[in-house]
Amino acid sequence: MFWKKKSKETGKKLFKNPTETRGAFRVYPSEENPILLKVGSTTLKAVDISAGGISFDNKAFKLGDKYPMEITLPEGKGHFKVETEILKIDDKNVCRCKIVGLGPEQEDSIHSYILDRQKEEIAEKKNKG
Repeated sequence: MFWKKKSKETGKKLFKNPTETRGAFRVYPSEENPILLKVGSTTLKAVDISAGGISFDNKAFKLGDKYPMEITLPEGKGHFKVETEILKIDDKNVCRCKIVGLGPEQEDSIHSYILDRQKEEIAEKKNKG
């Protein structure tokens, strides 16, 4: 059949992993509805969030360390206790972290938040444009 062409294995990948520490799509919480965090004993706001990672300002955290973390998504979209691991502290003194210990329901909450935030950002751009 003409539509079934034989393909040769070339060993090449169709996609490359991003070179960044965290390759998943990030969203930035709005000022009106921030993501509140408690990392160790420090309370702060998330700079950004993705499916498996989060960023926040460095308040004397150490690279490579793990800390207990509470995440409170805005508008009642979720509150849970997990752990975070500091993967990188960038030149703006922002901790780039991995979220450790998310359960399936917690992951769904974060995915739902990310989708809602993407929709908000698109609506904001349309209203400006």
